Amino acid sequence: MINFSSDGTPQCPLRVRLRIWLVGLSSLASALLTSEVRGQTSYVNFEGKQTSPVRLSADGTRLFAVNTPDARLSVFDVTQPSNPRLIAEIPVGVEPVSVNPRSDDEAWVVNEVSDSISVVSVSQRIVTDTIYVKDEPADVVFAGSNAFVSAARANRISVFDALGHNLVTNIAVAGENPRALAVSTNGNKVYAAFALSGNHTTIIPASSAPPQSPPTNTNLPAPPQVGLIVDATNSAWFPSVIKYNMPDNDVVEIDVITFGVTRYFSRVGTVNLGLAVNPATGDLYVVNTDARNLIHFEPGVRSHAVDNRVSRIALATGAVTPFDLNAGIDYSILPNLPALTNALAQPTALVFDPSGSFFYVAAFGSDRVAKVDANNPTNILARIELCPTALGSTADPRNKRGPRGLALNSSTQRLYVLNRIANTISILDTLADTVLTEIPVGSYDPTPDVIRNGRGFLYDARLSGSGTMACASCHIDAEMDLIAWDLGDPGGQMITNQTVLPPFNLTNKSVFHPMKGPMTTQTLRGLNGLEPLHWRGDRTNFLNFNIAFPGLLGGVALSEADITAYEAFINTINYEPNPNQNLDRTYPTNFAGGDANAGRNTFLFTNYTGSGLTALQCAVCHTAPPGPGSDRLIIPSLALQESQDFKVPQLRAIYQKTHFNNAPGTNSIGGFGFTHDGTDPSLQVFLSRPVFVNIRSNTIIKNNLAAFVQCFDTGTAPAVGYARTITATNLGASSIASDWSLLEAQAGISNVDLIAKGTIDGLRHGLLFEPSSASYRLDSTNLAALTHAQLVTKIQNGGVLTFMGVPPGSGVRMGIDRDENGVLDADEPPPSLHISQAGNNAIVNWPYSAAGFELESASSVFSSPWTNVPDPWEISGGQNYVTNASYSGSRFYRLHLP
Repeated sequence: MINFSSDGTPQCPLRVRLRIWLVGLSSLASALLTSEVRGQTSYVNFEGKQTSPVRLSADGTRLFAVNTPDARLSVFDVTQPSNPRLIAEIPVGVEPVSVNPRSDDEAWVVNEVSDSISVVSVSQRIVTDTIYVKDEPADVVFAGSNAFVSAARANRISVFDALGHNLVTNIAVAGENPRALAVSTNGNKVYAAFALSGNHTTIIPASSAPPQSPPTNTNLPAPPQVGLIVDATNSAWFPSVIKYNMPDNDVVEIDVITFGVTRYFSRVGTVNLGLAVNPATGDLYVVNTDARNLIHFEPGVRSHAVDNRVSRIALATGAVTPFDLNAGIDYSILPNLPALTNALAQPTALVFDPSGSFFYVAAFGSDRVAKVDANNPTNILARIELCPTALGSTADPRNKRGPRGLALNSSTQRLYVLNRIANTISILDTLADTVLTEIPVGSYDPTPDVIRNGRGFLYDARLSGSGTMACASCHIDAEMDLIAWDLGDPGGQMITNQTVLPPFNLTNKSVFHPMKGPMTTQTLRGLNGLEPLHWRGDRTNFLNFNIAFPGLLGGVALSEADITAYEAFINTINYEPNPNQNLDRTYPTNFAGGDANAGRNTFLFTNYTGSGLTALQCAVCHTAPPGPGSDRLIIPSLALQESQDFKVPQLRAIYQKTHFNNAPGTNSIGGFGFTHDGTDPSLQVFLSRPVFVNIRSNTIIKNNLAAFVQCFDTGTAPAVGYARTITATNLGASSIASDWSLLEAQAGISNVDLIAKGTIDGLRHGLLFEPSSASYRLDSTNLAALTHAQLVTKIQNGGVLTFMGVPPGSGVRMGIDRDENGVLDADEPPPSLHISQAGNNAIVNWPYSAAGFELESASSVFSSPWTNVPDPWEISGGQNYVTNASYSGSRFYRLHLP
């Protein structure tokens, strides 16, 4: 039996009258690979973009890792480097994507959907402060006395006082989507890599472009007149047609003292997801993919749409040198088995050995970690396979790991790899270049099976013929790379699709030419129920994209079961909140030179005449919120005054595509704007087309409509993820009172569920707001609900609570019943300690979910002091196992929660 000590912790009085040592268990058993997983309908998939998801404390004793699906920070004791011990799981914001410890007790967690930093106390096991950072923060580093945070979607770096957490300044940066951050060796500079920086390509409008070349299939008619993708500095077009400049900023350098931008670095890469400073030379290294979209037509980029690279920036001179991680591959041979066996696709992170002579790269698309020569990064010193069922050229998307973050303890020869897709941590022996073990990031993973079974098909580069690209090579984290591709096929076939166009009941028979011209990459968010797909609607459903696996990726078409699983996963991906809306989900009256609320009224109710058709409203074709902005119909080319028919596009991602400026003499961050090929730099320009005859000359209406569309509701309320940490110190602030009331009001109209996490009467609790009674239900059936006023009193008496809006339907899971087993979190029984005997061996084990419990032993229950068992912990099948030293006589064991 398990007895309990006076402090309520369980103890096991089993006497083991023998010399004890415990059996070593296989750390590579398949049971290691997953924590408890259940398919939950309460889970909302935002496909958060992990940037720096794992880091070590400065002294190397603690490992901090984000459990993105469970909205928690996991903290491991790694004093025994091969056997991390989970000591804390602390609730944070929605979609945590990065973590950086300021000490072994304080860590800053970056929450993408919550637009926040959670400042976490490990000793208290709670969030002690929440810092609002808008929009889509991605990473945080510390330099001087400040914290630098990349606000990716806002294209700025926010600086906060690291002690007081006050905003010091916002630094606007001229680049698209700054995410990964690094600090120079002397601490004087901070570097940010622009994740979606582009590659200097832009669009020549169809009206100025030359005709397409004749098709190689002589049975095809002449191809349509389309635009042309070119390098913006091409002398054939600049400055006669391209009258704007594209600096192509890939990395920015910021002075830590003055907060000024000191320089930019260009020609680094197209998609830059990770960077690190060489500790020996001080030079900056950036892992990236470089798009080959200047090559026209799908056959030209088959299995080779991007190069996977490391670029070295010599900071003394600013010189940029790219290195191909897959140098020597013959892309004309498909499938290429040697390439599949060795390729390193979509590098996402790198970490240096202190010597600076080599570094490790996480190849997210390949399920490999590579050891790379820093002096010549084409020299791959070792490749380490992470997925035991996808060795060599074999692909196993359903069991893909997806390495996304790296943390190196060189003194112990251990590299910790956080796997985004598997939600695990692989522990690597850097002396032998092997995987020692793999453990769950946390004790619980709410990811439903529909996501787990299908996610790997988006990211697995081994499904391509060369092993170097996946769907996610362009659909970065299921979104866009913000550039255009010409994936037509001169040797292809015509496609016919017939639709009916209400409200006129016109039958439109769309015939699509295979030489379609440039098309900007579309997001994969919000596709559920949006068929037909693609710009032209020439894919009647997602299953039709199976032809891309042999045609574009150069691999083999998926089986029906696999493409169906892939589709089911894609249909789970939701949009994040639109940052341009007000927190209460209303529309601003002053945004980007227009009135978004007035623009909404125009969108819904105002008629205009165009193309000889009767009076129309925008909402006739672009369905208004809560719709996606598309009625899914294919519009005839004549009505659009285009050379091809196009489907009405959804409007929920428009706000992400606003950084193309083709005005003469300007500097443009992006090379592509709105419409299918990115020709239009603004919505106002689009609304000035001849088809909009009644509004094209009305500047006020165009500005208002443009403001509304940029604020278009994504289907996720802006208050989802919004959080405030309330203490006795800030309780009286008017902003706290108004935000708390706003969250309760949003819960009352079902825009969010409202939860709270923190301490009440000195004990950690979770709470769920129930609008019907205007009270907060606690995580124990033994405790009565509390009113708003009662919570105020609890906070005044020392309580610390973080209130947060979460997706509707997620409140029970995220607030009071983590595993949704019907037993509330505070009512869960304490962990059971078990001892079993096998020959002369004894096995002590207890649940992995017992984060924070210490295993202690004594020779007597009552008189001897209880001391921590110092021997290694291992994890298998959701249980912790300990290998003890040899003992004689009796030993007693207990789990103690300090």
